[in-house]
Amino acid sequence: MTESTTGAAPAAARHGSIGVFGAAAIVMGSMVGSGVYLLPATMGAIGSISILGWLVATLAALAIAGVFVGLGRIVSDAEGLPGYVEAGLGRLAGVQSAVLYWTSLWVGTVAIAVAATGALGFLIPGLSSPSARLAVTVAVIWVAVALSWIGPRVVARTEALTLALGLLPVVLAATAGWWFFRADVFLASWNPTGQDLGEAVGASALNAFWAFLGMECAAATAGVVRDPTRNVPRATLLGVGGAAVLYISATTVMMGILPARELAASTAPFADVARATLGAALGAAIALCTFLRTAGGVTGWTLVMAETSRGAADQGLFWRAFRTRPGERTSPASLLGAGGLMTVVAVVTASPDLGQQFTTIINAVSLLCLYTYILAAGSLLRLSRRLSMRGRIAAVAVALLAIAFSLALIAQGKPVELGLSLLPVVAAGLLHARLRRG
Repeated sequence: MTESTTGAAPAAARHGSIGVFGAAAIVMGSMVGSGVYLLPATMGAIGSISILGWLVATLAALAIAGVFVGLGRIVSDAEGLPGYVEAGLGRLAGVQSAVLYWTSLWVGTVAIAVAATGALGFLIPGLSSPSARLAVTVAVIWVAVALSWIGPRVVARTEALTLALGLLPVVLAATAGWWFFRADVFLASWNPTGQDLGEAVGASALNAFWAFLGMECAAATAGVVRDPTRNVPRATLLGVGGAAVLYISATTVMMGILPARELAASTAPFADVARATLGAALGAAIALCTFLRTAGGVTGWTLVMAETSRGAADQGLFWRAFRTRPGERTSPASLLGAGGLMTVVAVVTASPDLGQQFTTIINAVSLLCLYTYILAAGSLLRLSRRLSMRGRIAAVAVALLAIAFSLALIAQGKPVELGLSLLPVVAAGLLHARLRRG
């Protein structure tokens, strides 16, 4: 069995460390990205009934966030999500979580880059061609790799700055947007496709859950967070709660301003809503803010991706090539490998329809993350025996609730999506066998 790397300095010592607000910026910044900016277009095809799906997804996200809060307190010395899973379920589960989570990161980050390109396309009509959109998407990816190479402090500052800019359109929609809300538009778009309640809510909940992916970012980057026992739980809950309030309020407003059909055809929904209510100039400003925020989100996810593979490799749960050697600022293999894989995904999924490309990616990523969250919840169940009776009851309840929500969301996946999302599980089994042989 491959042993963890010894003699390497802790991640915080190599990179510098961030506090609760820096970690919360990464958590909320990673969520308030492509999800809230482009998902209204995806939801438009379902109708304003999708608001119910947002509520279900919020409950699921809070339950799963509770799992990471519990794990952060019980195994504060574990480095990243795979370390949390291994602590409770053993090395095979740790390897599985590392592969599943890492795969979801480099696939899902492409969706955020695609959303950035869509926002820029609102400003530059020439980006309507698939080849031009692909070039911009790839450029966004590699700029994020470069910033992540510099270190987590630069990433946290980038997240904080772009989050402040990116919150502008969301806050405007969630507050001032109510002045333009029309109940008749909202109700007329309630269920344009005539789906039954369970089908509509289930489909929209799985789509909406994409917007909450990132709740575990503080846990995944625990190696560079100061006092992770206190700061990881606080950053996680702060990020999830804040994002949920913005999501539900802003999306409700948008469903009452633009008809579902118009939202479904949009590549920059917030900009289109701003243009419809306050004119083209504000629409352009909102599109610029959206582009900067989504581009910043790509940067945050890239750091999480590198830290996940680096930390897992240091613990012997991933390929040894991804380890950080003593004296290195970061793992070159982690960042360059991530950049290369994201570029491949961007090319393979390129489509004349930006919304179709985005939906294809987020469905696969949501399923991969849900598998990982189930493993994390299982780990919490096993580790809860270390707690007092009161703490154990709370931990078990949260873990079971998270598993139930995750299974319910997975059940909404299409057979093809479910089949493809299981491929990394097979790859993880092969990797575990390879690591055992040394």
